[in-house]
Amino acid sequence: MSSIKKKKNSNKYIILFFICIMVMIISLILILKITKPKSKEEQQKELKDNTAQSQENEEIEEEKIENLSEQNRMKRYIGIFLENIENKNYEAAYEVLNEDFKKTYFPKIEDFKKYAQKYFNSSIGLEYEDIERFANNKTGNMYIIWTIADNLLSLKKSDEEKEIEERTKFVIIEYDYNNYEMSFSVMSEE
Repeated sequence: MSSIKKKKNSNKYIILFFICIMVMIISLILILKITKPKSKEEQQKELKDNTAQSQENEEIEEEKIENLSEQNRMKRYIGIFLENIENKNYEAAYEVLNEDFKKTYFPKIEDFKKYAQKYFNSSIGLEYEDIERFANNKTGNMYIIWTIADNLLSLKKSDEEKEIEERTKFVIIEYDYNNYEMSFSVMSEE
């Protein structure tokens, strides 16, 4: 009787052993399938899908911008500029700056990066005081936006204290929706 029990037990172990082997083989197949390098066709399709998605997002953003009033468009452009700086995407922020402005104040992107880190830090908020529009056929629509830089981490300031704060003037030339260049009043180093 004891030899029959041993045979049954050994059969159980053999069955368990084969089940474990099967689980390991299935796991290995799944791992290889997941980590398998993509074919060139798959990579091209993924790139094409990503490009299409990016273009779709740009079109949606452009539609949103077209539906904004002039004043809100200018605020949005400045907001995008500051978001790029906050996200440390200095190249995108630098790209929208006027070429003559860059040559004069920030000939190298490193110069702009240092300035942006010092004056456009993440704790800054802008209060828009006034926006004026000047238009002509040669330059497109030029907007001058006066702002007050406000440190969001400080306590609420009185009007007298705001008078002392730095004012920044942004100049935006809009050629078409979402096609613009900008410059701003550069604070002098003390």
